[in-house]
Amino acid sequence: MKTSLGIVLAVAALTIGITTMAKAGQTINEAGAFACVSDKWDVKEPEKGHKLVDSAGRCVLVPDDPAAPKYAEDCVGKYEYMPDGSWKGSGTCTQTFKSGDKFYVTWEEGSHLKEYLYKITGGTGKYEGASGGGTYTSEAFTDTLAAGKYKATIDLP
Repeated sequence: MKTSLGIVLAVAALTIGITTMAKAGQTINEAGAFACVSDKWDVKEPEKGHKLVDSAGRCVLVPDDPAAPKYAEDCVGKYEYMPDGSWKGSGTCTQTFKSGDKFYVTWEEGSHLKEYLYKITGGTGKYEGASGGGTYTSEAFTDTLAAGKYKATIDLP
């Protein structure tokens, strides 16, 4: 489950880094790193080898571009682990910038994916109506800490 926890946190971090000057009609390509902490990892086992997990975590995202703003992310999700060793997870994240502007993201992870997926579903302030998405990878370091890399494309209306 340690890897999964890292994935949950990575999911949170899977989200995007927005570059400094977001302008209407602009497409932003961003990449960066993230570090996450797990606040909740509640496991239920309805039958032997079948586990259901409710998760919550927080992340800090740091774009590769030093001029791009860093931001925080809060995520929640659900995971399912099957007796055959396969697993899947999905959830949502809210990314908050110092300005108070926000991005909303959905994410998907699973044993069938090499890179995990996320989709931008909207935002507030200068990111209202934003869309796009990307991929991320993560690695768990402890039961509560994980880090990884992300790539994103953000479309501003």
